[in-house]
Amino acid sequence: MPVKVTTVDILKKYFEGVTKRANHHAPQADSVIYALLGIIVLKKDDGTDIEVRGSSDDATGNILWVTINGTKYAFRYEHSDNTIEIRRNSYSGPVLLKVDNTTTVNNILALF
Repeated sequence: MPVKVTTVDILKKYFEGVTKRANHHAPQADSVIYALLGIIVLKKDDGTDIEVRGSSDDATGNILWVTINGTKYAFRYEHSDNTIEIRRNSYSGPVLLKVDNTTTVNNILALF
């Protein structure tokens, strides 16, 4: 069940978990996470929530949803190719961009 990110502390907890897991399991995408955080925060539509996958023990996962320019996007880590996929509407929606440490900020911004 998604958890709404209603405070910076929740967002920090989520990204701390993501960066910790990326440093260990996904070194091909560990640096681009910081650019994604900035883009997500700055491009998010006003009045909408950032949501992260959560569980009953208040843990956060590897999926984040955000609405930008009226479109909902899911950001999820894909283990099969060690990229972060940006998908339209849901975590199983069409892949719009695969992001790793070779992806530039301009490549990401062009999507939005």
